[in-house]
Amino acid sequence: MKKALIIPILFISLMLIGVEVQINLDHLEFLRDHFAVEGESEIGYWIYADRLSDGNYRYADAPGEGVTCVDDVARAAILYLRLFEISGMEQHYDRAKEALGFVLSMQDSDGDFYNFVFEDGSINRNGPTSRKGGNWWAARALWALAKGARVSQSLDPEFSMRLADAAQRCFREIISFEQDGLIQGYTDLSSVVLLGAAELYPMSNDALLGGFIKRCAAALKSKVIQDKESIFIGLVDESSPSEPRYFWHGWGSRQLEAMAVVGEILEDDSLIEISAESFKRNSILLINAGPLYSISGYLQLFPQIAYAAESAISTGFSLYQLTGDEDIATITALLGSWFLGVNKLSQSMTGENGEGFDGLEFSHVNRNAGAESTISMLLSLERIKRLPEKYGDLFSAGIEVLTPVVVLEAESMRAGLSESEIIQSTGVSGNALTKISGAFSLRLPVTLAEASYSVFAAVNESRTNEVVFTLRLGESKSERTVKIEEKTVQKLGVLKGNGKETTLTVGGKLSEGSLDLDQIILVPDIVAAYLIEEDASIVFNFNGCSGFDEGISVIEGKVFEREKTVVEVPMLSVSLIEMNGFVHLDLLEYFDNNGIATSDERKMANFDNPQGLFGASYISSELEKVIDSGSLAVEDTEFLVYVDGNDNFRLTGQALTFSAEVFDGICFLGAANHGDYTGEALLIYEDDYQQVIPLSFADWCGGPSTGEKIAFEFSGRYDNTGNTERINCMLYYRCVDLLDKPLKGIVLPQIPNVHLFAISLSRGGYGSQEK
Repeated sequence: MKKALIIPILFISLMLIGVEVQINLDHLEFLRDHFAVEGESEIGYWIYADRLSDGNYRYADAPGEGVTCVDDVARAAILYLRLFEISGMEQHYDRAKEALGFVLSMQDSDGDFYNFVFEDGSINRNGPTSRKGGNWWAARALWALAKGARVSQSLDPEFSMRLADAAQRCFREIISFEQDGLIQGYTDLSSVVLLGAAELYPMSNDALLGGFIKRCAAALKSKVIQDKESIFIGLVDESSPSEPRYFWHGWGSRQLEAMAVVGEILEDDSLIEISAESFKRNSILLINAGPLYSISGYLQLFPQIAYAAESAISTGFSLYQLTGDEDIATITALLGSWFLGVNKLSQSMTGENGEGFDGLEFSHVNRNAGAESTISMLLSLERIKRLPEKYGDLFSAGIEVLTPVVVLEAESMRAGLSESEIIQSTGVSGNALTKISGAFSLRLPVTLAEASYSVFAAVNESRTNEVVFTLRLGESKSERTVKIEEKTVQKLGVLKGNGKETTLTVGGKLSEGSLDLDQIILVPDIVAAYLIEEDASIVFNFNGCSGFDEGISVIEGKVFEREKTVVEVPMLSVSLIEMNGFVHLDLLEYFDNNGIATSDERKMANFDNPQGLFGASYISSELEKVIDSGSLAVEDTEFLVYVDGNDNFRLTGQALTFSAEVFDGICFLGAANHGDYTGEALLIYEDDYQQVIPLSFADWCGGPSTGEKIAFEFSGRYDNTGNTERINCMLYYRCVDLLDKPLKGIVLPQIPNVHLFAISLSRGGYGSQEK
């Protein structure tokens, strides 16, 4: 594949009187490439881009799927069409036109679309994420083609007609999959088709299009969840036709946007009104939790992805355009701040060259930057840019959400004398749950703002009918009889936070049977966000909560103060152990993670799941074959390794101190979970001189990438239930030369996804590799 030339002028700041946003297209240009499609050269975008240790990126395919796809290229076409509508720049139109050319090349004779192209240029016709059948890629192709036809009408009538014809053929094929107004019976997929139909209809006034628009809008409207006692309030049910329980995920959820857009076409104000009110109501959850991944039988907070953020932001922008509702513009701008660092980790989700990072995880940012994430980020920024300038203060990293959603894993709560047991399972949050069969009292300290919180339980399996739940948080109490429904999230009551760390108690008694409790979820009934530079709080109250005006209000100062735990750098005094000519730091008493599992531990160990009690782990029996009296020999160094019980700790900024002595080298044994991580440690010498050294480790099952070497390679690992997976995983090591002076301490970096298993010091030239 020949790399396309990059046009440097595509770093733009759109000249509008709107929110100040720079849209950097450099990384998208990096992803742009020439691809062969059945022998013809087309311009597409690489699906994935993996971040290297030096901060650069390399192209990556989707194994078994392909290298580029309609899903991404159609979105790129929509992005460039929108930019062209604002800027009038020829380069934007050219980029849109070439993307639309790729989309056209993937259309079959019946009007349907394939999705992926393999690296050899052949179309993936049979893969489940690529084959025809009225799928997501056909819906996105329809939307892009229809929008391209409309935008091109006056510029290039011949091309416009070609696009419109392709869109019409796609539409006529995709509605053959209609079920009661919905494509395949799903509201999320149907909303994308509806947006495409809304672009196409004004150009043709086609009766078939008009009929579908009416049927689909009515079906979407009927699926809006308006139950005030439900965690799903304001969302649109996405469950399959055969599924009786609500389901929703953040990505692709643009039903409210589609309803509002066609509400204008149909002159049906009720569609716009219900969309606007629902958006306001669900914003309480989405601002306080972030663009959460899904809600089904439990709430899945992570991974949080740009695709989910964009769906919500684009919905808000479209609603603001249609209604002029300033509350909606305020919400939309604040939702956009997730990209700038208003999120669980206070980390930016964009790179300096216009990368859209692939995801926010529980403990880290996935800084790979593929097409979907990058394009979704850029689509979001384009929408934010077009909001009036006065909303700029809400699109800022200088914002603190004071009322975050709190999700507790039931198995992590203290059960005391409860009639309960922890059960490992798949398909549940954290890979475990608590089975309750009698009286129970689950407890865990939480810190909640001084606001009211709705308390929900995620129940998996149930073998009982009703349970009287009692809730307590300090002086706040609640009691409610709940009719149990399994595999769903149910409200247990309401509690008032007090701003201090206080023990939450969830108790009750089952008169018969049992139930499996997966999560306890605390959702504030308002949003309170603090604007740091303005020293003011903005409060969103759409639930009629007392103490605040209805709607959105601004209050001077910080409306809520929450007690914050001060985390001090732990100073750990360690002994030195002499063995075989090496000196080992005795870290055993500080290990708090069991990552190398014996056969007896394989169901309880947990190397890679910081959210739950159980996870995958190394297989100790393989490592034990090469360990001699606790010593693992690796080239010219050795490590003191433990395989029973806790055998490592995560890097959380620990400061290790020991008797000062002159050594010539230091070596670290470690590995990372969920990606590769770079960091630095600080060596402290007796004269207080400080030496900065690299301390970076690759993913345990990914192979060296940050300068480390393989200390031992396992032929498999245990999964979270103790079964063996044939995945090669590794322990790594790296060594550094020391200065000729007594060393007395090491300060480790804060990289909680990196685990350290051993530290070895040498005399006489051992282990010297890095300066």
